[in-house]
Amino acid sequence: MPTGGRNARKPPTFKFKNVGPVADADLELGDLTIIAGRNNTGKTYLVYTLYGFLQMWHTWPGAAAPYAGHGTPAPAERGRQRVFDELVEQTASRGRATVSADRDTLASERKTVLRALTSAFSREALAGVFSSPPDAFQEASLGVELDWTPPDQLPEVEIGMARGETLAMRHDGAAISVDGMELERRQPRPPEEVAAYVSSLYLRLLFPDLPLSPFVLCAERFGISLFYKELDFTKNQLVDLLQKLGDRKEDARYLPYVLIDQTVSRYALPIKHNIDYTRGIADLRRQRSEIYDDKLFEGVKALMNGYYKATSDNIEFKSAARGRGRFSIPLHLASSSARGLSDLYFFLRHVARRNHLLIIDEPEGHLDTANQIRLARLLARLVRTGLKVVLTTHSDYLVKELNNLVMLDGPVDDREAVAQRLGYEADDRIAPDRIRAYVTEKHGLTPCTVDRYGIDMPIFDTTIDSINAVANELSSRLSESTDGSLATLLGA
Repeated sequence: MPTGGRNARKPPTFKFKNVGPVADADLELGDLTIIAGRNNTGKTYLVYTLYGFLQMWHTWPGAAAPYAGHGTPAPAERGRQRVFDELVEQTASRGRATVSADRDTLASERKTVLRALTSAFSREALAGVFSSPPDAFQEASLGVELDWTPPDQLPEVEIGMARGETLAMRHDGAAISVDGMELERRQPRPPEEVAAYVSSLYLRLLFPDLPLSPFVLCAERFGISLFYKELDFTKNQLVDLLQKLGDRKEDARYLPYVLIDQTVSRYALPIKHNIDYTRGIADLRRQRSEIYDDKLFEGVKALMNGYYKATSDNIEFKSAARGRGRFSIPLHLASSSARGLSDLYFFLRHVARRNHLLIIDEPEGHLDTANQIRLARLLARLVRTGLKVVLTTHSDYLVKELNNLVMLDGPVDDREAVAQRLGYEADDRIAPDRIRAYVTEKHGLTPCTVDRYGIDMPIFDTTIDSINAVANELSSRLSESTDGSLATLLGA
């Protein structure tokens, strides 16, 4: 949480270079991070790049592993190789491991490993996030800056293995230890079998301040809710085709990856994951999110005056009205606003966990102005519940309402009475130090001032002032013309 105070830690800062229209930009994450700007200035490029890295960093092969470059490894690399090799070797042979590593070692590791991660991601994965040829992002890169000193207490991390065992890793201030009781009681494993698990644990131990497995709602969600069944049909057609090929699958002309490349549309990674999520909603309907009891999904219900129900073969939108006004229809027949918020509803009800990062591309899409204001209040509640939110927006209403919520969090005289009189609930507020806001312009990001009055985002005010000035001049000239005509008529 980016709050002030002597013990506050620096939030992650992501540094983008040559990503789409963005030549150079720094983005520090807050609990609520807002990116505004005109069309085609790079907002989606930024959040898609961010999403891709945060999806991959904790499972990146080799990032925490021994030196894999060319030539002679540097001393720091040799040190990393020793630590990692010992962790893997001991875990594979005994099911547990202990390797000395003090806090200074971890601080050095955080810097070295993170640079290896971002370099590998920029070089090998960034183009794939956008499903583009490598040369389209040849000059692009992503960097990350953190508070290099590790937190005072590193949380224990666990991971499940393919055969049902569980590995746990912890740091006691002087050493890193791995514990795998089920693994210890079984036959020793080849080091290469446990290396990926140990690597993932090590990355998660080193970087508890990096968000893990974010959830994305891309701008294409409105179409996904219409066509996800057709997308499933395409996938099933491919499976049927592979089955029918039989022995001919060994022919190079029928290699599965060739068939997939030729028969399946290519989507950017966030869109693909959004499609996969919508496809699998029926499988989620019996599980509860970590924040289920906070009933934040009721905020979506209030916005839409309706709710969503997933069955084994369909998603339905049900009106919350009573009597004759009540209805239940398939989601694809619902309004675009109802379709656009369906994934958020199911996420809050079945998936979300505290500290989860939610990325929303244009959350105000297809919402009327009153609902954009209500959405701002819901987003503030998400943050107060413990989620982190990154959003792109074109909505002046959403930003202005967030400003109201910031002021409500300040030293307002008789705040509870004022909030109640103005129609706000007790949790309709957000502290300014939890917000980071930016405008995409001049091929970069301009940070916006956030204080007790809210977000100073002049991009909206400039446009509003301009159109008001035009309206004022036209209305005054219209008035003069009318008066002149009337005077002429009376004189006649």
